[in-house]
Amino acid sequence: MTLRYCLLCFSLFLVWACNNDPEKSTHTGQDGQDPTIAKLNDLVAQNPNNDSILYLRARAYYKLDAYDEAIRDLSKAIQIDSMQPAYYHLLGDALLDYARPGDSKRALDVMELAAQRFPTRFATLLKLSEFQLIVRQHSEALKTLDKILQRDPQNAEAFFMAGRIALDKGDTTNAIASLKKSTQFDAGHLDAWMFLGRIFVNRNNPAALQYFDNVLRLDSTNLEAREYKGIFYKKTGNFEKAFEVYRDIIVRNPDYSNAYFDLGVIYLELDSLNQAYTNFDIATKTDPLFVKAYYYRGLCSEKKGDKDAAIADYKQANGMSPDYPDAKEALLRLGQKTQ
Repeated sequence: MTLRYCLLCFSLFLVWACNNDPEKSTHTGQDGQDPTIAKLNDLVAQNPNNDSILYLRARAYYKLDAYDEAIRDLSKAIQIDSMQPAYYHLLGDALLDYARPGDSKRALDVMELAAQRFPTRFATLLKLSEFQLIVRQHSEALKTLDKILQRDPQNAEAFFMAGRIALDKGDTTNAIASLKKSTQFDAGHLDAWMFLGRIFVNRNNPAALQYFDNVLRLDSTNLEAREYKGIFYKKTGNFEKAFEVYRDIIVRNPDYSNAYFDLGVIYLELDSLNQAYTNFDIATKTDPLFVKAYYYRGLCSEKKGDKDAAIADYKQANGMSPDYPDAKEALLRLGQKTQ
């Protein structure tokens, strides 16, 4: 795609965005309620063509999920000053998060234009590769990363992204190789260690524990790394160590619903139905949207012979996630209609 064609497409997008009526948008602003927005509105009224203030207001709107308003302000800011990378980055994020039909393509177009305008800016190229990964343009994403690696062969973030792309393609061998290079060039790359650990958990390989310990050395408060250590112990049958990990997590954060859920699964495997039920019950209370916890709580009730309680939980899970097959199958098994 030529730069001239990109600019033409983007100009048409800017016209659409600026003319878009925020009154008709799905996400409405909170001008009369949010004090930050109210202050920024006053500043914009005094300086309607100040792109920096428009960007700040767009960022505030974005945090409130008011995507139409954020997109409108960013589009105008870019019209005023088209050489600010941050404007394109936030506009891409707003479009991607809004997720209306065609928005992911528009988000990608925004980042492609940004990469053409700032071809030597690594942060922009990395963000473009991430967007290309999201829409599963794997080859294009790797080409984008190559532009970074040609100038900086030891760029840890580029190798991290290459690992994510390989993983998305199902190529765990290349994913591991790229992620290891990322940690080789940046031993503090927490996310790369985390991805490596998760891959090795799936392989039941004890090296996973070392990778998660590396994460915890970088961030001792990281509960996800502790949880995955528990998952590894659970998968490899070391329930005693798994219990130890999950109980430690709960001490650190009594509202960490996944720890209760994982404990429930272990108790269920051990046929300790009452303890399993209790943990699944706590998981639903600490996270009322935890669909699988409702299903498993229902499964405990069914195994204990409480059909009515089981049906109630299966219906809850099915109502929250009609595409969740286990809840649907359970309802059919108990002679109930599903959504």
